[in-house]
Amino acid sequence: MPTIGFSAYLKLISLNEKPRATAIRGRVGGGGYDFHRSMKRGAAQLLTGAGSLDEVLQSLTAIKREPERLSAIQALKRLSDWRKSNPGELLSFKPATYPHSSGLFNVTFTPDFGVRLGQSATAVHIWNTAQPTLTARAVYSALSLFPKTYEHEPIPEDLALLSLRGPEPQLFRLSDAGRYAGLGESAAEKIAESFRRAIDDLGSEDAPIQPWTPPT
Repeated sequence: MPTIGFSAYLKLISLNEKPRATAIRGRVGGGGYDFHRSMKRGAAQLLTGAGSLDEVLQSLTAIKREPERLSAIQALKRLSDWRKSNPGELLSFKPATYPHSSGLFNVTFTPDFGVRLGQSATAVHIWNTAQPTLTARAVYSALSLFPKTYEHEPIPEDLALLSLRGPEPQLFRLSDAGRYAGLGESAAEKIAESFRRAIDDLGSEDAPIQPWTPPT
């Protein structure tokens, strides 16, 4: 059973049916390159104080691919700005995995950091993917899969996605989801159906599906 990272899953449910099917068919039997690995590593250094913003940005000059390097630099500058406005205590949370009932895929929510926002201990995943554009509906429906799946202490009181795209960082907190919180299972079922079709297209239900890597 393949395990899809949270950013990759969010990208899938944000796509229309045809490009989503194409994306899934392209991943059946294949892997991928983690475009955001250096950015995530830099975010951890910045948030924990292992390096200043200037030091972390300097380390990114080693990234050979210019689009990846520029994307990481822009994201970490925005993360630094967001952190200045949200100086709550930093926390640490383990990942949580949602298994779809079809057995076709899992989705793992991996917090890039935890932070106390007001009274809530919040697990936060960073989003820095250029396309597609996020909607509140997609983000909240994806986040809503995970509160009941947490098995390891400490268990966060809230889940969130911090988007570093656009002119300003944007934080989506599950506690603000409202009616969108009930859409998680229906969105997941659409992904399962796309997986079924992709496997059928290969002519075998036993076709290998490799772990999903974060999108660009």
